[in-house]
Amino acid sequence: MHRIQAPHLNGAAFEKSAIRSSLAWYALQTRYQCEKKVDAALREKAFESFAPMRLEARRWSDRTKLVESPVFPGYMFIRMDAKSQSLVEVLSLPGLVRFVTSGRELVAVPDLEIEMVRTLIQSDASYEPGPFPVVGERVRICGGCLQGIEGILVDQTGREEIVISVGALQRSLKVLLGHYRVERLSQAARLAV
Repeated sequence: MHRIQAPHLNGAAFEKSAIRSSLAWYALQTRYQCEKKVDAALREKAFESFAPMRLEARRWSDRTKLVESPVFPGYMFIRMDAKSQSLVEVLSLPGLVRFVTSGRELVAVPDLEIEMVRTLIQSDASYEPGPFPVVGERVRICGGCLQGIEGILVDQTGREEIVISVGALQRSLKVLLGHYRVERLSQAARLAV
């Protein structure tokens, strides 16, 4: 078997580059409240995983407490090469239900969608889960801590919001725009929000 080597990379660097490029993000469905457990098990087996969490105020009769809860309840993400050995290793983890598929094919989640969700949960912006949009205008936020986030602009009850979608899960997050400026992706015109 012949190995093709890029002229500017040594053999080890080329192999790492080839392995890195074959990795993709995939969505996983977990059992009820098992996102953290599956995330820890994946990391223990040296897989790159992402279980987006957010702090939520929960109120009981005698107190209110901040609790970490999943952004997409019952779902998380794994970055891996979809080889049968890796699939079997992942599917054997306790708390995992299945990979999200379309028919018999695994659904790859674009890196851009993962990065947009990461950016949103790491920011101080207020957001909430929202419905997966069917129609609407695609926009990009200009400036501020959410610079470059793309989504669909919606107007509900007089509040302008942007919906960030993860197509593989058919789930979305709504962000109240407030004073952010957005740019239409279909046109170069800018809107002042």
